Amino acid sequence: MTRKGSARPAALLWCAAAMTVCGVLAASANDAGDAASATASPEAITDFLIQNVCLDTSRTVLQGVSPIDADPRCAAQRDLAPGENLPYHKHDHPSPGDRAAVARGYQRRDSFPVETGPFGRVVEHSFDFGAGAGRRFGVFDAGTGDGGDITVMSAKAASFAATEDGGGGFQLFVGPDCQGRVSPAGLSDSWLIALFDPSRATPLQGEAVARLADLREDRQDNCPPRLNAAFTRWYLRPVLYRAAEGQGTPVALTTLISEHYGGERREDADHVERFYFTRELGSTRWERWQNLQHSRRFSPEQLAKATADFASSNRCSKAEIPEGAAFVMIDCREWTLIAPPDDPAGDRPGFFLDAVRSRHLADQLFPAPGPR
Repeated sequence: MTRKGSARPAALLWCAAAMTVCGVLAASANDAGDAASATASPEAITDFLIQNVCLDTSRTVLQGVSPIDADPRCAAQRDLAPGENLPYHKHDHPSPGDRAAVARGYQRRDSFPVETGPFGRVVEHSFDFGAGAGRRFGVFDAGTGDGGDITVMSAKAASFAATEDGGGGFQLFVGPDCQGRVSPAGLSDSWLIALFDPSRATPLQGEAVARLADLREDRQDNCPPRLNAAFTRWYLRPVLYRAAEGQGTPVALTTLISEHYGGERREDADHVERFYFTRELGSTRWERWQNLQHSRRFSPEQLAKATADFASSNRCSKAEIPEGAAFVMIDCREWTLIAPPDDPAGDRPGFFLDAVRSRHLADQLFPAPGPR
């Protein structure tokens, strides 16, 4: 979607002036009105998934400029197009003690569209680590945590169909339509981001219980006998995002937030993963919250240490605690540190999906479109 100017509203910039730590805005009475005024549709949701490019007055893409830079040359914005070079990259923020060594942060996360045969247009959100031994930005370093998420759109939902990270490797998410052999249809409506009703206009907010299974690399041929439940909630909120040193002041952006609970009921869910998407940057922030009372992966001592270690890192500002159980944040990344492309003409997109297409079965699930 094309819009005018760069995203640097004057409101809420008091945080920078007061020299306070700027965090996620708490919900207000106006937020409900904002959510109610936004209609859920494939186009509206996709606009939140894909990062924008900045255009000058001649409609030329500005290299090295993002929509949150407050660059006066940014006369308009639009979504990055399939196959278009990336004019900038989004990086996470390093801990204060690491800034000298890793000025560009630890991880790059770009959000761009890719054409496929079965799904049409999907959105790749890359995980590209560039800090540490054997890790390089712009290169898929297999086995070191590089990967990403692939978002697909069905007739009624946006969902994550695949992911790869350092913990679980390459994974497929299958949903209720998975029958027999794993196929593209079986990946739809699995890890829900948001639902929409194609027959009527509904607000871009809601909740549902997703039914899905996470298939690891050694069991991705056949659909599983049962699916797991995940309470999911999505809504719009204005969120104040931090800026890197020397890149201006914090910026408030309307954000599509999707919360994925590890269980059917939020009151006793094991954990929550919260995803933030903005029209300007696509995937903008991610948080992991763990149930303080009971956790499958952590002992009480391990959870206390993980919570304290993350809090001391100062990588992310504080956020509103998810509804339900007593949750504590144990991880977060906010990709609002803007870095220029390595190529002055912009960097080629691809990265994760290029690697995915070389893997067993995945080349059948996400192939490039055939000749027309």
